[in-house]
Amino acid sequence: MKTKQPYMKAVMPLASVSNARNYSGEKETIQTIKLIDKKTERVIVDARWYMGKSASALNVVCSLWCMGRGVYESAHSTSGKGTAGGYGYHKASAALASAIASAGITLYGSPYGHPVNGDSDKATKAMLKRLAHIGGCGDSSIDCALLAIAYAMGYRDVIRATS
Repeated sequence: MKTKQPYMKAVMPLASVSNARNYSGEKETIQTIKLIDKKTERVIVDARWYMGKSASALNVVCSLWCMGRGVYESAHSTSGKGTAGGYGYHKASAALASAIASAGITLYGSPYGHPVNGDSDKATKAMLKRLAHIGGCGDSSIDCALLAIAYAMGYRDVIRATS
């Protein structure tokens, strides 16, 4: 799967951030997406979503790990965590948006990963200068954001694994 996204781009932080947390022992894992480099078969982006174990749990928690190419490229290795609660919107994408911000990553372009309302090429190029707010926008926004992050780290061809 090619990582270049025509309608979304990511900018990695200048300094490494380490904010992610593995909640697997205390919360239920509800979704996992991993992007694996085709050449090296290394996991380069790992996003995990969790919910509380009780039937009345409302909050979705997301942890995001982005692993750079080598030891000396620490600025390309970053992680973050985010939460989303409430009703009436796509909480998984909102939690990921919070985790992306916590990791110091900035997204630009269309939050949906495609032109909104049939925008022209000129409008699309202008859109890549605006911040992309993917919170609540759905699964396609999650995929576009993770692929844009992989592209920003220098990976061009990945395998998407989900559970």
